[in-house]
Amino acid sequence: MNNSEFKPNSNTAKDDAQVKIYLGDAIKGIRKFWWLCVALAVILGSISTVKATLAYNPVYTSTATLTVNTKQDSSITGVSVYSFYYDANTASQLSSVFPFIVSNNLLQDAICTDLDIAHAPASLKVNCVSGTNMIELSATGTDPLMTYNVLQSAIKNIPTIATLCIGSISLETINAASVPTSPSNRVDYVGEFVKGGVIGAAAGIAIVLIYVLQRKTIKTKADIKKELNFETISTIPMVKKKRGTGVSSLVFTSPDASNGFRESFRVMRNVLVASLKETDKIIMATSSVPGEGKTTVITNLALSLGDYDKRILLIDADTRHPSILPMLGIDPESLEYEVENSLYRIAKLKDFKISILVPNPENEDVREGYGMRNTQKMFNALRNEYDYILVDTPPCGLISDAMYIAQAADAAIYIIHQDAVRISRIRSGLDTIMSTDIRILGCVLNGAVKGLTGYGYGYGYGYGYGYGYGKYGYSYGYGKYGYGYGSNRKKKKHRS
Repeated sequence: MNNSEFKPNSNTAKDDAQVKIYLGDAIKGIRKFWWLCVALAVILGSISTVKATLAYNPVYTSTATLTVNTKQDSSITGVSVYSFYYDANTASQLSSVFPFIVSNNLLQDAICTDLDIAHAPASLKVNCVSGTNMIELSATGTDPLMTYNVLQSAIKNIPTIATLCIGSISLETINAASVPTSPSNRVDYVGEFVKGGVIGAAAGIAIVLIYVLQRKTIKTKADIKKELNFETISTIPMVKKKRGTGVSSLVFTSPDASNGFRESFRVMRNVLVASLKETDKIIMATSSVPGEGKTTVITNLALSLGDYDKRILLIDADTRHPSILPMLGIDPESLEYEVENSLYRIAKLKDFKISILVPNPENEDVREGYGMRNTQKMFNALRNEYDYILVDTPPCGLISDAMYIAQAADAAIYIIHQDAVRISRIRSGLDTIMSTDIRILGCVLNGAVKGLTGYGYGYGYGYGYGYGYGKYGYSYGYGKYGYGYGSNRKKKKHRS
C-alpha cells in the first residue's frame, strides 16, 4: 500500500489553519467592536419601536355571547325534546353558515339602515362554540360607541337574514355586550424593540465580519515570510503600559516587565548579533506608521546589548517627537553630557549601561531632522567609538528622515505591529527604505497577543493609527519635562 495515503494533505492543513485564523479574527473583532453591535441594536430597536408607535391605530372590540334557538311547533308531541335535537343540529351548521350571515351584504345594509349611516364603521366576526348552539359575536372598529351600536344592530337583524339560510331562529343573550373602554390592540413595545435589536445586532456582526475578511494585515511570522518575503527576527509580546513614575513597564529591565517580554529581547539580541557582519555597526529601526513600537524595540535592544558588555550608543533621531528618555523615566535636565556640539549631545546612562545621543535643541535645523549631510557627518564621527550604534528613526512611510539615515547606516530592522497596518502600506514602506540599498536584517513582530487562533501570540485589534503626521509636528519637547533639552544643566568637559 502507498505510504503517501497516510500523509496529511498539506493544502487541507493550511485551509484548516486559515479557517481558525479567520474564526479567531471574527471572535476578536466582535470582542473589540461589541459596542458597534450594541449601538446598532439599540438604534434599530428604537427605530422599530418608534415606527410601531407612529403607525399605531387603536381599535375597539365589543363582544356578546348568544345562543341560537329555533322557533318551536307547540302542536307536536314531545316538542321540547324535538326542539333540542333540532337546535343541536342547527348548532352544528353554525360554524359554516354564520360567517356567511354576518358578512352578507343584506346584513350590512340592514345595519346601515338601522343606524342611518352610509357604511358600517365596524367589522363583524362570529365564533361558534363546537357542539353547542352558542356563538360569540363581536364587532371591531375605531370608534368604541359606533362599534357597540353596530354589534347591537347586528344582533337585532341577524334573525331576519338567517331565515334565508337556516330558517327561523331567535338569539338569546347570555353575556351582553358593552361599550369598550380600552383598545383591543396594543403596541408590543418590548417585542418591537427586541425585533429591531436583533436585526441591529446581526447587522453589526455582519459589518465586523466584512471588516475582518477585508482587513489584510500582518498577524503571524508566516505572514511576514509569505507577504513580505522577510524573516522574523523576534516576536515581542504585547505589554500593557502602566502609568506611574520611573521606568516604564515597556522597558525590559523594569520590575513590571514579564519574563516573556524580557526573553524576547534576549533572543532578538542573539539573532541580531549572529546576523551582523563585522563592519555592521550602525543599525536603524523604522516602521510604516507611528505607534508600531519602534522606540520600544530599539531601546530594549540597546539595553539588552548593553548587558552583553558592549559599548552601545542609542540615538534618538526622531527629532520631531523624541521619546526614548521619557520611556526610560529620565528627565533631560538631569543629564550630564560627555560630548556636546552643534548637532548633538551624548550622555552616559549609568543605570542602563548605554550612552544616548540627543539632538542639540539650540540648532533649529536639527529640530526638523538631521538631513543627509549632517547624518553622514555624525555617523563618521561616532562609528569607531562604539561597538554598536542603534538609531531610532521616524516612520519611513511619512517623512524623509529615515531615508537619510538609511543611506548612511549599515543595516535596518523593520518593526511591524501585529494586525495594525495594512500589508500594502507595509510593502510601500519597505520599498521606500530598500530604495537606499540598505541591508534589511529582518522584521520584528511587535505587540503580539496570545489568543484563540493558535498562531503565535495571536493579535489584538484596532490601534487607531492615523496616516497623518500630526503628532510629529514641529513642537519640540518632552511634555512634563519642559521644552527639549535645555542648556541649564551640569556639564562635563567635552570634545567636539
